[in-house]
Parts: sequence; structure tokens; C-alpha cells
Amino acid sequence: MKFQEFTLERIQSLYENTVEHNLSDSGVHPYTLRELLNPEQLSSLLDVELGYGWTNGGTELRQSVANLYKNRTPDDVIITNGSAEANFLLVMSVLNPGDDLIVFVPNYLQMWGWAKALGVNVVEVQLREELGWLPDMDELHAAITPRTKMITICHPNNPTGSLLDEAAMTELVDIARAHDLYLHADEVYRGSELDGHETATFADLYDKAIVTAGLSKALALPGLRIGWLVGPADVIYTCWQAKDYTSITTSAISEYVANIVIQPEKRAEVLNRSRTLLNANVDLLSGWLKENNQYSCHLPKAGGMAFMRYAMPINSTKLIHEIREKRSIMLLPGDVYGLDGYIRIGIGAPIEHLRVGLKELSDYTKNNFA
Repeated sequence: MKFQEFTLERIQSLYENTVEHNLSDSGVHPYTLRELLNPEQLSSLLDVELGYGWTNGGTELRQSVANLYKNRTPDDVIITNGSAEANFLLVMSVLNPGDDLIVFVPNYLQMWGWAKALGVNVVEVQLREELGWLPDMDELHAAITPRTKMITICHPNNPTGSLLDEAAMTELVDIARAHDLYLHADEVYRGSELDGHETATFADLYDKAIVTAGLSKALALPGLRIGWLVGPADVIYTCWQAKDYTSITTSAISEYVANIVIQPEKRAEVLNRSRTLLNANVDLLSGWLKENNQYSCHLPKAGGMAFMRYAMPINSTKLIHEIREKRSIMLLPGDVYGLDGYIRIGIGAPIEHLRVGLKELSDYTKNNFA
């Protein structure tokens, strides 16, 4: 099996820890345990037994996750080492060589790459910038074949921060249902909507929906490496069988903290922190764009990043490496999404960090492309 290099992850792994201003992240600035937990919880953490837990996730945690969705039981949930493992297990368990997987792009391309390595035919449907980075549903209809097994969407979207409205979500579900397709939604940014209105989950809209979520993005806890899948019990069981061949279990400490975080009151507190930080940073970015006309952007509606078009005559990968080398700023090139002429900038950092990074980017642009 041959994997195509995951360029996004490779660039970040090589350089994100070598710069002064890392603006390549797509999540919200993380908590420390001391910030997140109260003294009693911190004390109890020291008594967590560091053994193997349930291989599909602790029963209490799976129940807590199930409670986030309508009419779900722990049998509809599997806990994974980050949402990356959730996506990996899903592809391994549902798709076979020769199947068609429809992927809305631009997108986080983990499932795209893993499916291709498995021999799945990956069919891309473009999100259209002129539509606010939303899909043309006629193009989706045209992409479906008798071999189509699943549609996957990142919602809210990475890298653009776009969101389908209720009517578009319903239309997407209706299309999947009419063709008896699985509909996968990566919902790791759900809860970070800037207007404070949490988008519906596809898991509540369709019986063959499978949802990836976790603590890494909207919930600002990537270091815990806790993700999950929610979907039909038979699919979840098959994913559990596959997990026996991968990581076996998640961390007992991480599961303990996760079960605290996703209780309704604490989850609301964490998401409110995320939205407050993101709204302030989007306001900052909006003002910066007005003063830097080499860049333009459909401002994100959710998530910890913005996808900016630039007007300079330079390849996006070359551009981000020049900025990194000359200004010690880390950004992501549109090339990693197959879209040259764009860069992704993280807006989940502390506002002063973003402010300094934007100033450096502005100075670099004026000095080199005036």
C-alpha cells in the first residue's frame, strides 16, 4: 500500500515549532489542566489508575458523548485517539477498493489520502468561492455513480470556515438518502460558530450519517487526543473491530478529563471561551484586510482559521517558506488543499500573537510586493 505524502501535516511537523509566530494551527489556543479543572478534579486526576480501559471507550464517557446527540446510546459511539484515528477507522471499516467516495474540497485531506491508498476512487466536488465556499448541489448529483458508497464533508469547513444553512443540510441529507449512501461529517469545529448558534449535527438528521468529532478544535484540547465516531451501531461495531488492530485504547487520564469537559455546563463554558477569542480575532483580521489590499477573504463563520486569497505573483508554498524564513511566521499554503493562490492563517491564537503575526505579514508583503 502506497500513501501519498500528507503535505499539510508534513509542513506543520517540520516547521511549526521552529518559528516565533505559529499561525498555521486551525484550532483554538489550548488550555492547561490547571486552567481547565478545579482543585478537586485535579486531585482526583492523581488517583486515576493507569491501566487499560475499554477498547471502544469507557462506558461512562460513551454515554456522555451519546448524550450530545438525539436518540443515541453508547453502542452508537466509539472513543478514539483523536479524530484522526476516528477517520482512519471509518475508511478502514466502511470503504473497499473500487468504491467511490465523494469528497467536498477544499477539505482536510486525511480521508482523501487514506481512501486513495486503499484503492477507493475519490471523486472531488468543489466548494465554490463565489458561493461563499459552499457546494453546487447539481455538481454533487452529477458526481454520484452506482459505485458511490459515501459522501464526506467537513462541517464547519476546514480551511474556509464556511457553513451550510439548514436548507442546504437538509438537501444534502435528502440526496444521500435517495441514493442510500453513507453521509460522513467531520464536525470537529462544531460549537465554534461565531454567532453563538450551534449548527445541527448530521447525526440527528439521517440514520446513515456517521459523525467524527472530538476535543481538539472547538474545545481547545488537542493534547488530550480524544475523538469519537457516532453512527449506526453496526458501523461502530465494525470500527471497534478495526481499532483492535490499531491503538487498542485511549489514555485513561484523557478519558477522565474528557468526561468532565463534555458535560453540558463545562462544554458551554469551554465553547464560550473559544467563540470569544475567535470573534475578537476575526474582527482584528477584518480590519487588517481593509488595510492590506493584496489579500482578500470570505471571513469564516466558524473554526480557528481563515482562507485568504492573495494577489502577489508567487506560488503559495514558496510564499509561506519565504515568510517563515524572513519573518519567522508559519502559515499554510493553499497548495496543500490543491488551491494555489491562497494561504490559511490560524485565528485561534491569543490576540496579541495574531496581531504581531499580521504586522509581520503586512511588512513582508509591502517590502517585497509593493
